[in-house]
Amino acid sequence: MRQGRISIRVASLASALLATTLSNASLSHAEGTGISGPDWAKTLDAARKEGSVTVAGPPGSIYRNGITAGWAQDFPDIKLDYNAGRGTQVVAKIVRERAAGLYNWDIIVASINPTLASFLPINALSSLRDAILDPSTTEDKNWLNGFEAGFIDTAKKYFYSPTLSRGYLGFVNRDCVSKEQLNKAEDFKSAALKGKISWFDPFDAGAGAQATALLQVVYGDEWLKDMLKNHGVTFSRDYKQMTDWLVSCSKPVSIGINTDLLSQMQKAGIGKNVEELTGDEYTRDWRKGGAGGGVSIGLFNNARHPNAAKVYLTWYLSRLQQQRFAELTQINSRRLDVAPVEPEHLPEAGKKYFNSDQEHNLYVQAMQARIKTWGITER
Repeated sequence: MRQGRISIRVASLASALLATTLSNASLSHAEGTGISGPDWAKTLDAARKEGSVTVAGPPGSIYRNGITAGWAQDFPDIKLDYNAGRGTQVVAKIVRERAAGLYNWDIIVASINPTLASFLPINALSSLRDAILDPSTTEDKNWLNGFEAGFIDTAKKYFYSPTLSRGYLGFVNRDCVSKEQLNKAEDFKSAALKGKISWFDPFDAGAGAQATALLQVVYGDEWLKDMLKNHGVTFSRDYKQMTDWLVSCSKPVSIGINTDLLSQMQKAGIGKNVEELTGDEYTRDWRKGGAGGGVSIGLFNNARHPNAAKVYLTWYLSRLQQQRFAELTQINSRRLDVAPVEPEHLPEAGKKYFNSDQEHNLYVQAMQARIKTWGITER
């Protein structure tokens, strides 16, 4: 009997020593993030006890890596449960769950549409300022145009973009379309390109609507109406299909495309001569861009893991994680202490910026309503 008690005590002591070792290891990793603040250590300890954080985010390996990479290294004992899906699908699921009294989520990383329009009316989001644990995060000196410029919502409280939207209009495959055939927006309407342009559905919330709205701002309703109705444009809601068309020369001009798959193909040596449609020749003195993009962050109220949610939010906006994110996704951070990965997509002096993730969001919706009156309907 005595030997049994000794064995139990030894096992208990070993377990305690192991727990202490793991705790110290976790703290050493967390200290490497450079995050600090009066409530940081206490909240991190509570998050470790919760054990996990649940994040909803966009699909695609590039975004997934940017949003999740480094978390296990920095916080090895807090599991990151990442759930990927298109914004419309994820948001609809969360709205249904909350209506049923289910609160399964902590963080959402997404674009403005339909996130804000769906979550603000049901009071699903919590104030971000109150949840950021490192006071240096909100210092204006660390962000392009100051910290507040990154808020996407009108109240400047609930949805925040740490990145600069790339502002792509579209792409052309130079293997099959020469500079003589396409070097300005008016060439979209040439006989040589009729039937060769794919266009992401302008009624879908995303890159297609944003690119369409930018062209409307620059050239007006009549130009856009003629373009969409009379020049053999093929609409699609399938980024893979559009990318395949683009690289195969089936439809070598693509408007409003998501670049995730294209980037992967180019790394594999496919579509190497696909180039961006950019510059005054296409959008005059306008550009698409500003604080925004599909990786803005929101914090749910009644979060399932409230302490881990605060830790994730603070980490996501930190200098270390923003540098990782920029390098993995090739998207510039708004943090001024993070080196730009695409200097060519930094804001240009003397240009006007159409930012559909902020003040121009209502403009996009009004344009979509007008397009319906032209006899063009949702796909």
